[in-house]
Amino acid sequence: MPCAKCAGAQVDDGKLRVLANWGAQRIASFPDVPTLQELGYKDVEMCIRAGLFGQSTLPPPIVSRLREAMAQVMKSPGVIKTFEASGSFIAYQGAPEFSPFVAQDSARLIAAIRKIGRVE
Repeated sequence: MPCAKCAGAQVDDGKLRVLANWGAQRIASFPDVPTLQELGYKDVEMCIRAGLFGQSTLPPPIVSRLREAMAQVMKSPGVIKTFEASGSFIAYQGAPEFSPFVAQDSARLIAAIRKIGRVE
């Protein structure tokens, strides 16, 4: 799925037809475009993930402060507006959810890459 901002004009001009997106949910800029999961490809999901990582030796008060700050940033109107303008959505996860997500997603991607023979 191309970025909505980039593809929107081409879709509007009839030069491009969006068939599906690879996210877990439909995106607001293309509400009629199904996800690949909706089309029956249950194991297909790709997202852009970003996280805030630090050394394991960071003092707990610093870790707490960083987590609280990131949670607030992800709720800020400017950040939300930027995500919406790009045709994306925010799926913020705190550390308890993000750590297992990264581990599971990495394992899934490694398995897929091994299956197509690109990693030994």
